[in-house]
Amino acid sequence: MIEDLLAENGLVPDIDDDAFGEAYERCPAVQRSVIKNAVSFAYALAQDGVEPVMQARRLGHVEQSVRCERLEWAFFAADLRRFPLPALFSAMVQALVAKVGTLVVHVSGPVTDPLLFGCDFLSVDQVFTADPEPVLKLLAASGQGICVDLAGAALAYPRTLRPDPAAYGVEIRLPDSGYVQAYKAVTAEVAVQGRPYICYGGEPDCAPVVMAKRLLGCWVWDVITPDTFRYRTSTFS
Repeated sequence: MIEDLLAENGLVPDIDDDAFGEAYERCPAVQRSVIKNAVSFAYALAQDGVEPVMQARRLGHVEQSVRCERLEWAFFAADLRRFPLPALFSAMVQALVAKVGTLVVHVSGPVTDPLLFGCDFLSVDQVFTADPEPVLKLLAASGQGICVDLAGAALAYPRTLRPDPAAYGVEIRLPDSGYVQAYKAVTAEVAVQGRPYICYGGEPDCAPVVMAKRLLGCWVWDVITPDTFRYRTSTFS
């Protein structure tokens, strides 16, 4: 397993079980509820039918066969000052639905209790804060994978997805409440405010994605799906 390979090379996660447990105790129940809601919503949306394995289609006199395999690993570079925490967890859920072998998270900047609670909730315990390059280098040598750079880390891996935070602003049009305050606490570190992408409590057409009050904190990606975490090869005959 990749976790064993990392450990054998001295790359031990910087966050241990005690830190996860302490974060759970410190994270208020209403903040945990915001995260659970976001994760369950992401799981529900990602259930897009039978997992693709082999597809074939005829293009005139040519037949195309497409083979689909899950990636062995996914590396998430996170900086909570660039993307809100639900965006990270929504991306991680897509990888889990695609049955990626191992998820690794590298955090630049703040390591918050909601972040650690969410990683623990998703059973992702490979969380690093030191130099990401040795981890990424070892992952790259272990098999097919992908980097999702939500931190602006300029990672040296050819298959890297880099969403631009300037395109993903959040707008809240909801009356103040304990739940709204909990959401703001969970996402308090975000410093980049792009154009409105998700609007909570807004009207149709006010943003590309409009969420009802009960879905506060949920996140829909336009560039990350379970297919992002699958490797496709095509054969033409």
